[in-house]
Amino acid sequence: MTHIMVPDGVLPPWLWISGWLLLAIAIAAAIWGTGESDRARFIPLAGVMAAVMTIVMSLEIVPLAYEPHLTVLSGIVLGPAYGFLAAVVFNILRLLLGDGSVTLLGLNGLLLGAEAVGGYYVFRALSRLWPSPPGSVAGAVVTTVVVLAAATLLFLGIVGLGLTDVHELELGEEVIERAGEAEGSGFVVFAQLVLALAAIGWAIEAVVTGAIVAFLRAVRPTLLESPAST
Repeated sequence: MTHIMVPDGVLPPWLWISGWLLLAIAIAAAIWGTGESDRARFIPLAGVMAAVMTIVMSLEIVPLAYEPHLTVLSGIVLGPAYGFLAAVVFNILRLLLGDGSVTLLGLNGLLLGAEAVGGYYVFRALSRLWPSPPGSVAGAVVTTVVVLAAATLLFLGIVGLGLTDVHELELGEEVIERAGEAEGSGFVVFAQLVLALAAIGWAIEAVVTGAIVAFLRAVRPTLLESPAST
């Protein structure tokens, strides 16, 4: 839900070019951040997480036009640097599968990468408050909701900067139909619809993330206790 789905040429060049430049800087910083980590361990794991996110993305929740990503889980497992890089790779795979546009690769990479980075830091903060295994599951649920909500607000901010016609967004026929029936018009209606539908998606993804964290806590706790923190 937090990736921008518009054709090439809809957003102004200054916006998507800025996205490419910022993404390049962020990738360089993330690669530098992996310098002292166990790359033999985390690079394969990052590749697995990128593949998992790509598969999960195809499981769209049709009535909501919501695509789960598990980017928050990626940050929890991989840490901020590898989580960000895995999200970028995932975004490239999405593009190669026809789900996205070339010009928006930068902005979408930043949005999804921010979810992974935010997932790591929010989860670690909550883990200090709830150190027990049940607390880690609750922390994963809360982290997912908080991070996806923040990313959606960032998404809406970018859309508000770059779009004058919200109907250019590819949100699914049901959402567009509701937008046409709703009172008012323009960005405010679009934002209200996105937040209302996305909130349900956050809850679903939070439950899934919490269940995966509970499973990992039971069978492979080291994936949750010692991710790359750089």
